[in-house]
Amino acid sequence: MLTAFAFASAALLAASIPSADAHGYMLIPESQFTGGANSAWVVQIDPVWASDKWDGNNAGSVEVFKSLKSANNFKDLKTLMDDTSVYGQDCGFTDPNGTPQPIPTDGKATFSRALVHVGPCEIWLDNTKVLYEDDCFSKYGNENQDIKSVFPVDYSSCNHGGCKEMRFYWLAFQGLDSKTVWQSYKDCIPLQGSGGGSTNTTSTSTESVSNEAQTPTSDSNTPSSGNSATPAPASADS
Repeated sequence: MLTAFAFASAALLAASIPSADAHGYMLIPESQFTGGANSAWVVQIDPVWASDKWDGNNAGSVEVFKSLKSANNFKDLKTLMDDTSVYGQDCGFTDPNGTPQPIPTDGKATFSRALVHVGPCEIWLDNTKVLYEDDCFSKYGNENQDIKSVFPVDYSSCNHGGCKEMRFYWLAFQGLDSKTVWQSYKDCIPLQGSGGGSTNTTSTSTESVSNEAQTPTSDSNTPSSGNSATPAPASADS
């Protein structure tokens, strides 16, 4: 028979295990992985751009990021996050040499769950940038992590000769122990075929997000305050 201490220990262990879907990865077109599916951040670091106004998983952090872009010679998220010495290995946990995926015909790219952190994201098709937002949470995210984020993508650059790869970058801002940390997410998805649709609207289906303004989730995995539990290693999410 388990003692009260054993029950408490088991409960603590269960709480420390990340959800299977964690913070997500590109689902359509589908990410391939060098190991098992891994939706964790690649690295978690202190803000590279210095400011005393970083505000965790809140809109204030987005405003700080925007205000510092010029001073830090920001070109695009790809250029910033391709620095593997700071933002972790190229393509994160995904396999750029995996099974090529068909190019979507509906003009969309679908994340495995909702974006639940504020921060910029970006999508590239080969050498063409097809999406960027300073705050992808307010545009495509949702407090309900089970509602998949759907991004509008113009695949017309794939019409002649096809596209070989999609790259997704997300720099998520998180509150941790009364300070702000940056979390790096990088997916590389090999593609096959050519063509594909385009869309200029954000879907409101059950798989996507509402167009209404959202606020960052306040659950234990994604606090809107500056406090959070100590993060797990890179193989698990915070």
